[in-house]
Amino acid sequence: MNPSGGLVWHWHAWRHQHAWQESINQIGQWLEEIPTPSKELVLIGASAGWMMPSAWLQRFEKVTTFDIDLFAAALFRRRHGPALKVSCTQLICHTSDALTHLQPLLRAHNRAAILFDNVLGQIRFHHTSIDEVSHRIEAITQSLRGRSWGSVHDAYSGKVVPSPAPRSLPLKLKTLQTPHDVSDNARMKAPGIAEFCKQLQPQGEWLDHLTANVFPEGTPIHHIAWPYSTHYCHWLQAGWVTV
Repeated sequence: MNPSGGLVWHWHAWRHQHAWQESINQIGQWLEEIPTPSKELVLIGASAGWMMPSAWLQRFEKVTTFDIDLFAAALFRRRHGPALKVSCTQLICHTSDALTHLQPLLRAHNRAAILFDNVLGQIRFHHTSIDEVSHRIEAITQSLRGRSWGSVHDAYSGKVVPSPAPRSLPLKLKTLQTPHDVSDNARMKAPGIAEFCKQLQPQGEWLDHLTANVFPEGTPIHHIAWPYSTHYCHWLQAGWVTV
């Protein structure tokens, strides 16, 4: 069973679209700021595109998606297919492990912009060794040198003060990626980061998804709160690397 997808995930996403709307809006605003000269987009970990606006996808002449989830392709077509048909955007959906076969994928789509859609933070659940997770993420980002690419992914996740209704999200934050040799403790004390964290109302120890060094130093990073449920929240980071 896929530990980061499947029918339970899709049901939960469908059921919580209203509660997630502000997070979806913030992701959409970030995407709108991205310069995308390429006419082709490759989405890795696309799922059903639950948190992605069709309007941004309509910028492209061709969109190719990859996801290991058996239900992702059909649901992505259902959610975004009609809009992409209007814009005459070609949509091709694959059910496959793009991360394992990333190098041939990049060669096959050598002019495409690449977006990792909430997938790099999920690598944390697919390996038991923390070192293996870090090495895997580093190998992925190194393979993207010379390419235009981006990612929205979990940085941290954990329990929050329970809320019976959709919580009022904290202000989003934009920073620059710090040098990779900066300690996690120093990074969390950086201006703005500590206040953002406080507004999430965390309870107990949060899970580190080991994505702190995904982006090159100096990359603009958008920090976005995602209220996964009334008692659990994800801290998303979104960034785009241009060449």
